[in-house]
Amino acid sequence: MRICHVITGLGSGGAEIALCRLLETLQSPNFDHVVVTLGSQGALSERVAGSAVLHHLHIRPGWAGPGDVLRLRRLLRSESADLVHAWMYHAHLLTSLALWGQHVPHLWSVHHSLTDLATDKRMTRVVIRLNAMLSAQPRRVLYASQLSASQHEDYGFCRERTIVIPNGYDTNALRPDPEARARIRRELEVTDDCMLIGMVARVHPTKDHGNFLRAARRFLDGHPRSAFVLVGDGATADNPELGRLIDAMQLQGHVRLLGRRTDISEINAAFDIATLASRGEAFPNAIAEAMACGVPCVATNVGDVPIIVADTGVVVPPRDPVALSEGWNELASLAPRDRRNLGARARHRIVNYYTGSLRTRRYSELYSLLVQEH
Repeated sequence: MRICHVITGLGSGGAEIALCRLLETLQSPNFDHVVVTLGSQGALSERVAGSAVLHHLHIRPGWAGPGDVLRLRRLLRSESADLVHAWMYHAHLLTSLALWGQHVPHLWSVHHSLTDLATDKRMTRVVIRLNAMLSAQPRRVLYASQLSASQHEDYGFCRERTIVIPNGYDTNALRPDPEARARIRRELEVTDDCMLIGMVARVHPTKDHGNFLRAARRFLDGHPRSAFVLVGDGATADNPELGRLIDAMQLQGHVRLLGRRTDISEINAAFDIATLASRGEAFPNAIAEAMACGVPCVATNVGDVPIIVADTGVVVPPRDPVALSEGWNELASLAPRDRRNLGARARHRIVNYYTGSLRTRRYSELYSLLVQEH
């Protein structure tokens, strides 16, 4: 089966990583992949090129026009795919327009929640509205979370097209690792008795780093032997906005800014508590990945977080640094052995319900069904 994936870009976001994992697991002889990115080279372009034929259309963000739709239409026709899978709102729109009047089945993948829609760019909000108007065109609209599906349906997306497939994870690569824990903690210059609390998230208003840092200030007052780690695009010392927040909270020397890293499983292994401070999510990879590494989590009640975490961590309201700090305090008050046991339960939950192999099987079945329906 030949599948053509159309995606807005190939940065290091959750949807892009989900595509990479899918390409790497759904391989020949049963599947053959082509990937078309609307933009230019991205952080994951090289990785994608290792699993699929890759095309870049080099469309400037927000500047797609009729000529770009025609270019995409010609490219899709030349690739002769059995199925076209569009990822993210802008790709949904251009793909549906490019396939107008064609007989190739296609589907959309939504990897976004509408909880914090006001922080999205104006053009993105317009594209989401256009998606809603066109959402009966694809054979399925695929969501990573139940909450995201219900939000989009309420926003006007076609309910009859909805299907939910949660994200999945390689629990062999994401696992507890005592050696990595010791190595990363040496790198971060924290002692064994230091309570290390970390968050993996690009710097963006929705991720609410301010919430994290305000909670850190409050938590540090009662737990002076603590340190905090921020990992992700923009979480660097040369980010002036983040620097001002750290200075305002008087957290100098207590926060480690690691920026983008590729050794996320090793970094997770070093945490005593992993955190999500977001205002809105669909299915946050960062929490599930930390859980797979045996780390208990304190996460805001966004997207499917309560379903993912269940009774293996603490779920708190978003935009509430007091509650976030109290959630950390609840886990920090446990004996180290009890906290490790809670982390083991968290890993067990990911192994039981959110493995990559289960997700791959669900995608394979969906692709086969859509081609058969056609």
